[in-house]
Amino acid sequence: METKTILIVDDALTNRVLLKRYLEDDYNIIEAENGQRAIDIIYEQQLNISLILLDLIMPEKSGFDVLEFMSDYGFIPEIPVIIVTVEANYENEMKAFEYGVSDFITKPFYPQIVQKRVKNVIDLYDTQKNLRRLLDEQTIDTMELVAELEHMSDCLLYTSDAADDLIGVD
Repeated sequence: METKTILIVDDALTNRVLLKRYLEDDYNIIEAENGQRAIDIIYEQQLNISLILLDLIMPEKSGFDVLEFMSDYGFIPEIPVIIVTVEANYENEMKAFEYGVSDFITKPFYPQIVQKRVKNVIDLYDTQKNLRRLLDEQTIDTMELVAELEHMSDCLLYTSDAADDLIGVD
């Protein structure tokens, strides 16, 4: 099984170090020190990122700027985001959830809580992706079956008409 990659986005080096330490045994870790760097990484490596841990208050571009970018480019349904912040107030949480974030982790961090939430969100997204893939496969199979049945029906009508012509039935 491939090792999943997590992007940790936080302007505080201490927070990135702590989160990396909690997760590096089970995941590949990429770090970004601000929102602009996060946007660059997401754009370059979108298919390789399994989860983003995102601080809201950062220089250059905020976490909300990153969410806006992800929303504009359709990345939010594909890459889950967990907000990591000290600013866990109603307005920030509602705004983040409206963008489609998966969860919140408030600072200070507790290793077991971070690990469980990360694992749960990644597992949930993997399950959703697998279900979408299965649904897509079943939809294609169904469309192929319908086309085959339509072809068989056309053949039967043609055969029936040809038989009527042979025996002179109008």
